Amino acid sequence: MFRKILALLTLTAVIGCSSNPVSVEKLSTFNLSDYSTFDVKVVGMEDTKVSPFTRSGLKREFTEQLSGLGLSTNDKSPDFIVKISIDVSDGYKASRSSFRRTRSYYRGGYAYDPFFEDYYHQEQSYLRVTLYSTSNEEPLWTGLRPTKYVDKDLKLSEAEIVKYVESLINEIVNS
Repeated sequence: MFRKILALLTLTAVIGCSSNPVSVEKLSTFNLSDYSTFDVKVVGMEDTKVSPFTRSGLKREFTEQLSGLGLSTNDKSPDFIVKISIDVSDGYKASRSSFRRTRSYYRGGYAYDPFFEDYYHQEQSYLRVTLYSTSNEEPLWTGLRPTKYVDKDLKLSEAEIVKYVESLINEIVNS
């Protein structure tokens, strides 16, 4: 009995850890096999803190992955356009309460309240990929994925770029 429970917990942990962290929206009629040509554009990253090597790596990897699926590139009149953008946001996490509780206790020489979270600075980055139809300029599919953010500048290694692109391509194909 213990082994069955342990096996079930292990399986649940493996499935939970391997889940794809991509948030997807798409047209109900979208099917990648209906298209044969594409063009990849990197947009809106000039003002963010993204390494130029990361930008070119993302474009190159998306082009290679989509070409590997049997699609061909066409920058003059593609069937759809892949727009890649990275948003680096300076966010502040809101506290659970809007006022400081008056009852606190001292821990380590300062007042500590376990039910209050101070506002703290938290930078986050997200990779968004959107496929647009060139016939009507409407979005066909969009995916949003959190990315690793390091040292005030988004620098992704080749392995990380491949991992992020593969997770998005898997979602596009399985849509």
